[in-house]
Amino acid sequence: MKSKRISIRETIKQHIINNKKEYIIVALIFIIGIFLGVLFVNNMKEDQQSNMNDYINNFINKIKSMDDIDNIAILKTSIKQNLLLMLEIWFLGTTVIRSTNSFWNCII
Repeated sequence: MKSKRISIRETIKQHIINNKKEYIIVALIFIIGIFLGVLFVNNMKEDQQSNMNDYINNFINKIKSMDDIDNIAILKTSIKQNLLLMLEIWFLGTTVIRSTNSFWNCII
C-alpha cells in the first residue's frame, strides 16, 4: 500500500512539473479574481454592503440550522438544474476544437 501512495505522489508531482505553466496561469487568474472581488466590495455603497452582509449571514445561519444534509439529493438537484448548461458547453467544445483537414474532407 505504501508503494502505491508513493507512486500516486510521484505521479501528481510529475504532473505539476509537466504542467507548471498552466498551474501558474490558473493561480494568477484566481489571485486576480480575489483582488478584483475585494476592490468591488470595498467600493460598494453602504446599502449594497448591508444587503450582501445580510445575504451571507442568512446563508450561514441556514447551513448551521440544518441537522442532516442529504448530499446525494443535493447532487441530483444540482445536476438536473445544470444539465442544459453542461450539454451546451460540451456541444460547443466539441464543435470548436477540430482539425480543419478533417472538416474539409467531410465537405468535399
